[in-house]
Amino acid sequence: MIRNRAARLVCLLDRALNIIAALGLVAMMLHISLDILSSLIFNAPIAITSAIVTNYYMIAVAFLPILAAEYRGSHISVRLATDRLPARLRRLVELLVMVMTAGVYGLLTLQSWQQAMEKLEISAFVIEQTSKIYVWPSYFMLPLAFGAMTLLLALKVLARVLTGSDAALGEPSLNAEAHLAATLEVDHD
Repeated sequence: MIRNRAARLVCLLDRALNIIAALGLVAMMLHISLDILSSLIFNAPIAITSAIVTNYYMIAVAFLPILAAEYRGSHISVRLATDRLPARLRRLVELLVMVMTAGVYGLLTLQSWQQAMEKLEISAFVIEQTSKIYVWPSYFMLPLAFGAMTLLLALKVLARVLTGSDAALGEPSLNAEAHLAATLEVDHD
């Protein structure tokens, strides 16, 4: 039951972060296109485009989908040395790497959260030509992305320690509906 809830939480986080990143990508394309059209047609580019693109859209597009890569098993991995290890030792090495990676993401979460809170306290902004653009909200995207990765990795470590496998928490099949049905099977206890 706990595994099902954890799998559901990770799946929801994955979907939400991917939707936000996709919306950011579409908004960035539209914003830049409008800026170019405005510049060409009216000789008046949109003044805040550069600040919005670099401080909001690019951060959302670059950082929010990192959970998706881990969740789907799409991060780059080099198994040249570990594939030659005995299965038990290989699983131990993978578990230790996962623990260290979760620790690093945890530290990134804490550091980025502290920085986001500092930016909130001072109401951080940038000046783009004559416009004042508040950028402190964008600083909260990093702890959100890093925190989601920390959670996923911690759940994977826990699943591996308790069950020997973390399959229910990652690497969904190409048939997402079948995967969801399998991992989110309701336990009626």
